[in-house]
Amino acid sequence: MTEKNILIVAKFTARPGKADELKKVLNNGVKPARAEEGCLHYDLYRSVEDGNVFLFHETWENEAAVTLHGEQPHFQTLMADAVPLLTMPPEVIKIGM
Repeated sequence: MTEKNILIVAKFTARPGKADELKKVLNNGVKPARAEEGCLHYDLYRSVEDGNVFLFHETWENEAAVTLHGEQPHFQTLMADAVPLLTMPPEVIKIGM
């Protein structure tokens, strides 16, 4: 049985006045995530309708790669730095492909 790729969409919503700061924090995680083994695709987008909303669109080789990503120091730093800037915890959707 072949392991499925995992697609993740993670939505981060900035508190009013914190969007630019959040953008910097989130952008800091893109390059190291792309360099991780098992990362097939990792992009950050900002909503054109609401500048406080950011989406990560990610594709990973398998669930093990997703787990390893969550354990990386750069990811832990991203989350610790982002949380005080958010209106709510990130909304994460995971889909097996």
